[in-house]
Amino acid sequence: AICYPLHYFTKVKPKRIRVCVCLCWMFAALFNSLLLKNNLQQPGRYNSCIGECVIEMNYIANVFDLILSFFFPITVTVILYIRIFGVVVYQARAMRPHIAVVTMKVAVKKSEM
Repeated sequence: AICYPLHYFTKVKPKRIRVCVCLCWMFAALFNSLLLKNNLQQPGRYNSCIGECVIEMNYIANVFDLILSFFFPITVTVILYIRIFGVVVYQARAMRPHIAVVTMKVAVKKSEM
């Protein structure tokens, strides 16, 4: 939407958004059910007292979960925001000469620039 605003509505359709959201939720449910497979097969196996909820996960699953659930989304978000920032800076530099001409004709506040 930032890089190609005129092409946004031809590429992003409501049906495509629904499919992407459903795929994300299904992947999350599948991934977490695989992590909790032992606890789902034998519920209460690791509980030592009433009301206790213990989840047993191995080291590799913990590292994989940390990367997939935390580092990957943060990395994608930071990369997208850096790309958006780059486009905004480029557009601001492209508009600077036009704004300079407008400011000579009409008084423009600094916040509006």
